Amino acid sequence: MLFPFFGLAAIALAFSADAQLPTVSAREQMLTLLERAALHRDHVDWRGLRRDLANTPDPQRQRVLLDDAIRRATAGHGRWLSADEVDSRSKRVSVLQQGTASSSEPVVASTTVTLDPRLGMIGVGPYLTDRRLSEAQQSAGGRQWALNLQAAIRRQDDGSRCGWILDLRQNSGGNMWPMLLGAGPLLHGSVEESTPVGYFSDGRNTQPWYYRNGTVGAGHQVHVALGAEGYVLKRPGSPVAVLQSGRTASSGEAIVLALRGRRNSRSFGFPTAGYSTGNNPVTLVDGSLLVLTGTVMKDRNGMGDGARIFPNMPSRDDEDMERAARQWLLAQPACTGRREAAVAPLPINVSR
Repeated sequence: MLFPFFGLAAIALAFSADAQLPTVSAREQMLTLLERAALHRDHVDWRGLRRDLANTPDPQRQRVLLDDAIRRATAGHGRWLSADEVDSRSKRVSVLQQGTASSSEPVVASTTVTLDPRLGMIGVGPYLTDRRLSEAQQSAGGRQWALNLQAAIRRQDDGSRCGWILDLRQNSGGNMWPMLLGAGPLLHGSVEESTPVGYFSDGRNTQPWYYRNGTVGAGHQVHVALGAEGYVLKRPGSPVAVLQSGRTASSGEAIVLALRGRRNSRSFGFPTAGYSTGNNPVTLVDGSLLVLTGTVMKDRNGMGDGARIFPNMPSRDDEDMERAARQWLLAQPACTGRREAAVAPLPINVSR
């Protein structure tokens, strides 16, 4: 069975001198989940780990053993957070949401190169969830964030835009569904919205994720809905240039993959962080949280291995990246007025 997965941005939390540990029952719950469902569960000797934990009275050493097992079982993407750490993280998220516009209202990304007026540009940063809020409040917050992002696209789409730049360079992760929903108008190469834009795979089963009719979801489950029809570009299928960097991680990488394989889309920049895997946050019996990495994220063509995503067109620096994206867009038939020729797609650069 596949579950809805969320990429969580890595927010550093300082540990106190006394290592925090799950209760015995929560620890066994956590180890059972990891042993059964972690993406790289075969990288850990679970019987040996349980034996070492039972024979280790030092809490600091126990925490090291647990953290190391989680790291190996999830390739560094999963983690365990105590109830106190979950609360601290949520408080940090709340402060970030109050202090930055990007948490509640997406902002057009800044550029070092003058943007041609025929091009639209939108930046999609991380979207973090305050887990202290109710499920209904979390859903409403994600819906409003996506509505704001689509509104930002709508404001620029005055009929003169022949191409778009989607800036994901600062997107270090978070809840992928509001991001996917907000960027929805750019995801499809035509008005046809029925095809998946990506997949989760646990090695045995695959689960498609999609954007259509103002909703996003995976399989048969809707995760976020606008409550209205999604915005459609005045020029559906306009070319899209994706900017990515080494800071683009987790759910940010999911958005990169959602554009990869789209007709008239190219990526520019640097390899991503290498956490293109799906996380399922599970609240344990003691109120602590296990971020369980159980799937690899793949693009709409089924390509992806959970590691770094290489751009179609590598760049020397940010200025070179933005200039190359602009030049590529302005050379496309949508911007030149030429009839589009049938050409073979660029080979996809998967992680190495």
